Amino acid sequence: MYYESKVHRTVNVPKNYFWKRIRAFGDIKTLLPKTIKEVKLPEDFTNSPGDVRFVYLEKVYQGEVIERLDGFYEESFFSYSVIDKSCLPVENYVCTININDETKDTTDIIWCGHFKADEGRSDEMINAFKFNYNLICDNMEKQYIEEKDSN
Repeated sequence: MYYESKVHRTVNVPKNYFWKRIRAFGDIKTLLPKTIKEVKLPEDFTNSPGDVRFVYLEKVYQGEVIERLDGFYEESFFSYSVIDKSCLPVENYVCTININDETKDTTDIIWCGHFKADEGRSDEMINAFKFNYNLICDNMEKQYIEEKDSN
């Protein structure tokens, strides 16, 4: 059985800022600095569909997660997936982010992950993914304000 973890919210940053930060696939550690220990990128990394990042977690789920950039459509859609075995108790994880303008300073997003959870772990993982989607958005809002204030 496949499960869904979904967050639909307004992010208090302009759409182009949200896009720039999500599109920087190799820079995910900047959006989850307290969760991710390290990110390794292959030498041939070009930030294009098919590229992978090796993410090393250090909090609740410790270990490696290999994520592949599946595809995107400029400033409106982004997709990635977890490939191979990871430290997460899920398999076949695929994630999409739909991105829309709300106002000139806010972005409406629908962030949705689909996955098969290890036995008895579905609720835990639904909540864990929602938490991370929201944490990335919260961190992005804080960093946007910090960047604006420093200019």
